[in-house]
Parts: sequence; structure tokens; C-alpha cells
Amino acid sequence: MSEESDVEELKEILSVVRSEVPGLLRDLIGPLKELMSLTVSPEEARERARAIAAFYNELLEHGLPADLALELTKENFVNPYSILKEVFSSGRRKEEE
Repeated sequence: MSEESDVEELKEILSVVRSEVPGLLRDLIGPLKELMSLTVSPEEARERARAIAAFYNELLEHGLPADLALELTKENFVNPYSILKEVFSSGRRKEEE
């Protein structure tokens, strides 16, 4: 009797997975496609560069060592493509394990 209930429970789980996973994938794929297709205008690129430079210079002016200022700048201004690269590479590592 236990085997039958295990089989029924597995069927229920697979049914839920089958109905839920496609929606979850659509929810993930849409934003990923949008993020990957983002283009930056020259003006947006200049503004971002100004913000990054201002942040870095502000840290230096407040006495932080250049290497620490650079590290903090890198941590606070993340490239969206590097996020995608990290997400996809971590997924591949998990598959390989």
C-alpha cells in the first residue's frame, strides 16, 4: 500500500511541476531577454561614466587608498552583462557537478 501512495504522491508532484514550470520559465525568460537586449545610448554611457568617476574620486578625496576605492567602485557599479554571465556560468557549474 505504501508503494501505491508513493506513486500517487509522485504523480501529484509531477503534475504540479508540469503545470507550474512553464510559467516560471516564461517569468524568467522575459526579463532576461529584456536585460540582454538593453542598449545604452551615448548620453547614458557618458552619464554612467560620470557617476562612476565621481564616486571613485569622492572616495579618494575622503582619504581611501586607491585600491580600496577601486574595489568599492567595482562593487557598486555592476555591469548587467556580468550578472548574466555569472548566473549562466553558475548554472553550468551546477550541471557539471
